[in-house]
Amino acid sequence: MALRYVVRSAAISGFQAEAGDLATAIMREAGIQPEQLEQADQPMDVSHLQHLLAIASLRLERPDLGLSLARHQDLDMLGLLGKVLRSASTLQEAFTIAQRYMSLHSNAEHWQLQSYADQIHIIRVEHGSPPPQATQYHEMSLAVFHRLAQLICGQPLRPLRATFAHSQVGTAKHYTHYLNCDVLFDQEHDSLVYPQSVFHRPIPKAVQQASNHDYQQSASEQLQDNIELQVRNTISELIGLGNVHIEQVAALLNLSPRALQRRLKAQSLEFRDLVQDVRITLARWHLQASRCDITNLSDMLGYSDLSSFSRAFRRRMGLSPAQWRQRVKSDTRRPA
Repeated sequence: MALRYVVRSAAISGFQAEAGDLATAIMREAGIQPEQLEQADQPMDVSHLQHLLAIASLRLERPDLGLSLARHQDLDMLGLLGKVLRSASTLQEAFTIAQRYMSLHSNAEHWQLQSYADQIHIIRVEHGSPPPQATQYHEMSLAVFHRLAQLICGQPLRPLRATFAHSQVGTAKHYTHYLNCDVLFDQEHDSLVYPQSVFHRPIPKAVQQASNHDYQQSASEQLQDNIELQVRNTISELIGLGNVHIEQVAALLNLSPRALQRRLKAQSLEFRDLVQDVRITLARWHLQASRCDITNLSDMLGYSDLSSFSRAFRRRMGLSPAQWRQRVKSDTRRPA
């Protein structure tokens, strides 16, 4: 059930402008052909983009490269996903749409929305196990989310704060300039925190797209053939709510539970296995890339208790979550 994690080449729009005369050489050093960026819809392995940004940051001596690339992104860069986002009436509705159709742009990550008191926490979670050199890509992703949120709202937004799971790589001035807020490092998640009221503001009519129903229909049809990806995306949306049932997922996909079971069976897939695979994939990401407490992680992934999480993780990975985290951290610190 291993998926290839890809993102549309439009995700690094502006790279050639930022890299200037060195762009072609850096791309070839990273194993990417320049013509791959000529078409916005070209699917690229996310690991290749992460490698590209890591190399470019060093060659250009630009620790702020990932953050600066966000300036070149807009809703049109998202292709069909951007058109669907324009159908939202509030930022919260736009976020719900982005969760549902994120795979139109990238299946390599998803975003979780969590409410605490009067705050909205937007948490970035990457599928798979990110390499240590992915920090520029992570910073770009967070900065892009912030920029797109501002474009959808049609006005400047000031987050309460931003957090990164990795250590600081640029100057404090860089982060303040691009994110317009305090930034904390070595935290549990990559996240942006906004006042809750921001998410209920109406989106200006000038931003909204005509014929948005047609775009939503096109988006649904484009994902129609990949039932595994649709189910994985939907499970990721629901994973923190507790035990995920096939009835919930089927309803969100406008299918009956029986029809969903038939479609999964036709591809030799079992719903229960997909739920478990999504949980373990997310667990591995957090254990490797964040400082999230294991008990909190168990709750976040919808397990009934810590022992259930530990048993499930050990069955799949051969180690307890704490042992696996320790081994991965040791491997990362070991010289190449």
